[in-house]
Amino acid sequence: MLGLLGLNHKTAPIKVREKFVFCEEDVKRFVPQLIEIGLNGAIVVSTCNRTEIYFDYSGKNIQSFTDTIEEKLFEWRRADKSVSSHFYRKYQEEASKHLFRVASGLDSMALGEYQIVGQLKDAFAIAEKHQVNSSTLIRLFNKAFEAGKKVRTQTELSKGAVSISYAAVELANKKLHNLTSHPTLLVGAGQTGELTLQNLIKKGCDKFTIINRTFEKACELADRHKGIAKDFSELENQLVVNDIVIASTASKKALITKEMVEKVMIERQNKPMFFVDLSVPHNIATDVNEVENVFLFDVDDLNAVVDETFGKRQGEIKKAEKIIAEVVSEFSDWQYTRNLTPTFQSISDNFQKINKTELEGFMKRQINNDGEDASLYADHITNKFIRLMIKNVKSITDNGRKKEYIELVNDLFNLAP
Repeated sequence: MLGLLGLNHKTAPIKVREKFVFCEEDVKRFVPQLIEIGLNGAIVVSTCNRTEIYFDYSGKNIQSFTDTIEEKLFEWRRADKSVSSHFYRKYQEEASKHLFRVASGLDSMALGEYQIVGQLKDAFAIAEKHQVNSSTLIRLFNKAFEAGKKVRTQTELSKGAVSISYAAVELANKKLHNLTSHPTLLVGAGQTGELTLQNLIKKGCDKFTIINRTFEKACELADRHKGIAKDFSELENQLVVNDIVIASTASKKALITKEMVEKVMIERQNKPMFFVDLSVPHNIATDVNEVENVFLFDVDDLNAVVDETFGKRQGEIKKAEKIIAEVVSEFSDWQYTRNLTPTFQSISDNFQKINKTELEGFMKRQINNDGEDASLYADHITNKFIRLMIKNVKSITDNGRKKEYIELVNDLFNLAP
């Protein structure tokens, strides 16, 4: 069975979400523990807005096993059980539908955004790399990519869609009125960092500096967009000379602290600073906001900007939901058909067993192997199997008393009622 345990921006604030962020190393260490106790496989999707564990389980009680996953997760993260209320659980069609909505941008904070597709592909690749997926999960994620592609090509859901990075730049522009006159520092040179930089440039920002733990990556991004790259050791010095700071790294602890900003503000002679933290966990300590003339916003503060485009695409949402329902149905058909594999194998094994036994006995009694003999053998084996099927049907249907089973057999063999 397919299961999902997760939380997202709708069910949990950042202070809860940041406790459950997974990097590749976490997946490598955590998921094998679940496989050891009974899972077939699991894929962990972890972004600034969600952490979701999609898993494949063949045991009898998937709900009980989900309890076990949650217990191990809380133990892994040393989290208080009180935050359990922020998690949701979904199974079978509900789980697949949820993932397909995620892949289509319907469950994103920024409706229709495309960045989530890359994040899902990264999660899928990590599971493949560390061999913690399963055939069901591989099929599930491939159908999710298919659903996302259909929604984006057959609807206009993504038309006018905004990303979190776009919303961050819009917010900065609204608060400061003119980005061209404010030097900007970008901390982080990953995908989100580059998207943010592209949006800054569109708004006329031409004074920007990039800092990253790996200096080479900062240089590469700066070269592509004609910016300036600085070594990570220059972070505090760069805070002094930049009015806007946008952070988006994978660091699990704050890179910019209140004490650092207080010191910087003295050197800036209390000139206002605008911080946007796009990271989960926070890259900028939340108490930075307590410093005079410092304004700090995180991803949850970007909702107002994102929501402006929501109402304009209601009709496209309905179209997208219809497409997703069709893909969910296709995946469910595939999944339930797989449940019949043991039955098909049993039928095949029985055919082969009967064929082998009867053919050996038949050939012992025959002198010439001609067409007539083959016909006799065909009639013989057919009648043998018919008798076996009739015997089993009588037993299963209680000699015709269980009508629903009779209808099933009729449908199976396409017999007249």
